[in-house]
Amino acid sequence: MLSLRTTLVTTEKTLNEQWETLVQKLKKDFSLPMQLDIDKVLYLIGIQELGKPHETFSKEDKINLIHIATCCVLVPFGYYFFEYRDKEGWPFYRRTKDHLSLSEKEQHTLLKEAILYYFRNIDYLS
Repeated sequence: MLSLRTTLVTTEKTLNEQWETLVQKLKKDFSLPMQLDIDKVLYLIGIQELGKPHETFSKEDKINLIHIATCCVLVPFGYYFFEYRDKEGWPFYRRTKDHLSLSEKEQHTLLKEAILYYFRNIDYLS
């Protein structure tokens, strides 16, 4: 299990540099004109994890996609555990550790670390 202290990204400067590399790669590879913040990247991950890239989603579905992406990227850090997929293919996770007790800055850093780890793990980033 990974922790924030044992990941490869060790400084805020390095984290921000790697984050910017990811954002620029996503924008280029998917021809995205908009700025990508954490929620937009999580939305893309959610679509990937659901496996329905060409579906049109309601506002509620978009929120759920961000939620499942958050759960998915935090699994290796021990915050969630994958339980099952429902009959429509939506994944369900159980929270195993409380990340909401972290400060806003710590949550932000954790999510960036987890997202970078996710993209490295699927060989999108080196």
